[in-house]
Amino acid sequence: MQASHSNSPKKPYTLIIISLILTACSAVTHGFSMFLYSALLPEVRDLFQLSYSTASFISALLFIAYMLTSLISGVLLTKLGGYKLFLLTIGISPVLLALAVLSPWALGFAICLAFVSGCAVANWNAIVALSSDIIPLKFRNRILGLASAGAAFAITLNGILIALFLPELSLQAFWFVCAAITAAIALLSFIYLPKPKEEAQEQNYQKPSINPKTILKSHPVALQAVLLSAFIGFISGPFLTFLSPFIVNVLKGDSNQTGSIWTMIGVAGIVGGMIIGALADKFGIIQVIKLTLLSFAACILLLLWDAKLWVLWACASIFAFLYFPVWGLIASHISDFVDSKQSALIVSLGMVGYGCGNAFASSLCGILLDISTQYSQVDGFTLVYSWVLASACLAALWCQRMQKAKT
Repeated sequence: MQASHSNSPKKPYTLIIISLILTACSAVTHGFSMFLYSALLPEVRDLFQLSYSTASFISALLFIAYMLTSLISGVLLTKLGGYKLFLLTIGISPVLLALAVLSPWALGFAICLAFVSGCAVANWNAIVALSSDIIPLKFRNRILGLASAGAAFAITLNGILIALFLPELSLQAFWFVCAAITAAIALLSFIYLPKPKEEAQEQNYQKPSINPKTILKSHPVALQAVLLSAFIGFISGPFLTFLSPFIVNVLKGDSNQTGSIWTMIGVAGIVGGMIIGALADKFGIIQVIKLTLLSFAACILLLLWDAKLWVLWACASIFAFLYFPVWGLIASHISDFVDSKQSALIVSLGMVGYGCGNAFASSLCGILLDISTQYSQVDGFTLVYSWVLASACLAALWCQRMQKAKT
């Protein structure tokens, strides 16, 4: 079932370079679009005079674009292959980032940022597909786990820039800096990323099924990946979207505190990316995914119980430690059941589930925030998060059944 790895690089330093490039590209595409928008939501609202519901709809638009592009990228993978799609998405991302802040209207800003979000998921799907060609199987968990935590590196940089430079820079200038960093990473990718041999790409992308119904019926792991991703998107979307406004409006924090918490989220995600893959190798992917879902639920319930700054720090740290690497684990888990011709397409469907869950939860909470103007007592937050523990427990039981079926 697995693709041949005869063309994979063998030298350790080559694998380190590949790992750094994949992680950096995942970082700038994810971190400088959706996560940067969340981190700078108070400033974006002030610049464009947005209501909470409009801001949340923009957030939903980013994840809808993420979802739709995930499907489109599955088709593009069958046409271009992982290598070409990877370079295409990282190449146009800095241009889109620059165009976003050149627009004087919120709609232009949102559309450009939505395209960057689309590049993020297409780039990640390309990484999953490309990993079958250039990464040996025994290193895949660790490298994909680190690459999926790449956004944490960008969030760390976001937090540092916000804390140190945002008071001195305009929002446009801040975003231009991020575009310049992305351009530098793109240049390094074009220069140093090894190109798979043509026969490996032809083997991996020759006429795979691209019909979602066919994929879901043919591979039970596809439905499992979609549901897992939807759970995670439903839980994580409102938390990340409204984190900065929560700090400013409820906890009365300033830009330094906001930047510090986002930096801490990034650091926790980096540490998680380095550790979670190794834990999955030792205890199994399913066990780590179950721990992730239950920890998500515990963090949100703790925050609802006592909304204080130290509680937010603790919740955000645990959340980030597990959130970022989990996508690499899901991708690696899928590759245990199907070959590389289908794994990237199934990951694409999983991102659709993630986008749907995230967009729905974020939009609902944004509307209810406009109605109530109170974070701690918003019925929508209570409604959404009251189901988190039940969903996580159901997912844990379901994962257990999946593990038994495998054995």
